[in-house]
Amino acid sequence: MKKLSIVLPAKNEEKRISKTLSNYGAFFDSHKDDVKPEIIVVVNNTNDATAKCVADYSQKYPFIRLIETPYASGKGGAVALGFANAEGDYIGYFDADGAVSASEIYKLYEFIDETPWLDGVLGIRDFSTVSFKRRLLAKLYKTLARVFFGLPYKDTQCAAKIFKRKPALEIAKKLTNTGWTFDVNLLLVARYLNQKLIEQNVVWTEKEGSKLSMWEALVRVPFELLSLKVIENAHSIENTFSRFLNHRVHKSGHPHIKRILIFAWRDIKHPEMGGSEVYVHEVAKRLAREHHVTLFTSKPGNLSDRDVIDNVHIVRRGGMLTVYIWAFIYYVLYFRKDMDFVVDVENGLPFFTPLFCGKPKLMVLHHVHKGQWFKQFSLPLALVGYVIESFVMPAMYRNTNVITVSPSTLSELRRIGFIDRKIYLGFNSIPSRVGSKVNKAKEPLLVYVGRVKAYKRLEMAVETLRSLSKAYPTMQLIIGGAGDHAEKINKLVERYQLQRRVQILGFISEKKKWELMQKAWVFLMPSSKEGWGITIVEAASCGTPAVGFNVPGVRDSIKDGITGILARDEIDYVKSVKRLLDDKKLREKMGYYGVFWAKKFSWNSTVKVFETVVNAIYSGDGLLRDKIYPWELDVDLRDGFVVTSIV
Repeated sequence: MKKLSIVLPAKNEEKRISKTLSNYGAFFDSHKDDVKPEIIVVVNNTNDATAKCVADYSQKYPFIRLIETPYASGKGGAVALGFANAEGDYIGYFDADGAVSASEIYKLYEFIDETPWLDGVLGIRDFSTVSFKRRLLAKLYKTLARVFFGLPYKDTQCAAKIFKRKPALEIAKKLTNTGWTFDVNLLLVARYLNQKLIEQNVVWTEKEGSKLSMWEALVRVPFELLSLKVIENAHSIENTFSRFLNHRVHKSGHPHIKRILIFAWRDIKHPEMGGSEVYVHEVAKRLAREHHVTLFTSKPGNLSDRDVIDNVHIVRRGGMLTVYIWAFIYYVLYFRKDMDFVVDVENGLPFFTPLFCGKPKLMVLHHVHKGQWFKQFSLPLALVGYVIESFVMPAMYRNTNVITVSPSTLSELRRIGFIDRKIYLGFNSIPSRVGSKVNKAKEPLLVYVGRVKAYKRLEMAVETLRSLSKAYPTMQLIIGGAGDHAEKINKLVERYQLQRRVQILGFISEKKKWELMQKAWVFLMPSSKEGWGITIVEAASCGTPAVGFNVPGVRDSIKDGITGILARDEIDYVKSVKRLLDDKKLREKMGYYGVFWAKKFSWNSTVKVFETVVNAIYSGDGLLRDKIYPWELDVDLRDGFVVTSIV
């Protein structure tokens, strides 16, 4: 029996999706003897209950599937993601509002199934039954599609299209525009791939709630079509004069080996190295297995200016701020002719590589600091950093691809002007455990491991111990880590006379870190913001639940109610810690799910994202080249988490 996959892109559709799924579900459930159905609802960047509605209907109709992504992928991006995950012999897409009934979908399916030589069937609406606005816009798009591309179709924008599996997958990987004009892009690609498509009339019912504004219809859509025309022209020129074009030759002499230059603030041996430095090194050393990797970074007084670590060649020059100047000087004098690709690591400030580097590049960014500038630095410097990160950087790097570490940072980048299409998620992973297995402490133990900085709000950890000291007279707090805020924490401990119950160890070894995380009853993360709470996941891998606040980064690494608790405020923070201390079964259950959660992350998966993105950027973005969409590389971390809360 043939299988039909129906993809429904959905963004904030809670008011309309239920009726559509009810009708589609009932119809195809009654036709299971004729066709095997699969309805894939791709929910993207939604802030309503659309995903919950879909999940509820999937319980009633198992052939309904939910794919959820934090990306603002656009309608075309959602369709491409659905196509890539579809299992059907035929794959089509329709609007989530149910404008095309299930019986009309079935008629289109029957037509293409009964026509073996056909690659796809396209629905045509009867415009005599639609509003004047929609009829006018449809004629406008039809005219533009014919003028720009010579497309002969009567209705390019009708969301009622079904393709055979192979043509569907070919098209879905080649969409340059994933916004409002993706239909035209799809039909244009199909023409260049010599696919046979035929239009068929469908009964289409206009629904209220269209998300297309007049500004987008009259300004954005023509602009998108014009940009698509530029790409088509470039494709035509490349094909016509391909024998005269000079193809790039790598310095290495091998087509797959690249010389990659990484600009980063600090390296793994820096005295103040933290999670960002670990991330860059873990990625760099894996890239160095196949490529030549050079890391340019700052030079602390205790390190030499040259080094090789795990086959990564390191060049050190400059201090906290002068490293940015030296990066420019070294690039112009030494790196410009020898490097194929540049990675710009933003740690508060980027290296401004678009100003002086014309090589293919990407930026790595852990989190947008915003108000943290004013907590960490004096006013003049904090203001300069804030303005650069919030306004200068988005303008300068708008056309640069970005790899970031959490959905929270993805949202922050979107808010300051970056485009989802150019942002990829490359999650942090955890290093291998050092030392032997250690049992939980016999007495209550709270642990924090990480940098001791103002924004980490370790005062809250001390306050938590103080508030619960009477209830738990033997409880200890251990802080493992160094930083410029340690002295203030020490003074707070002395003021509360908690010296016998609080240990501030300073910088600790890997073995000690893993020992503390295993012994801890609860891991504390009171930070005001994180790029990605790597130590939270490390603690989870040891079966230790964490308590943090519902802030960027922390909310991504703690599965609230499953691997730990996200507190609403400071009072709730203390209550959440007490709840875990009081309930051993809850701690153990969260610890169990924490181990499962931590296994979702691996450095090899992260490096695969880097490899894929680097190769895609280096190859260019031609009309018929396969595209790499960020939402397809995003690891589906919900897979396997059928439990929504155990609290």
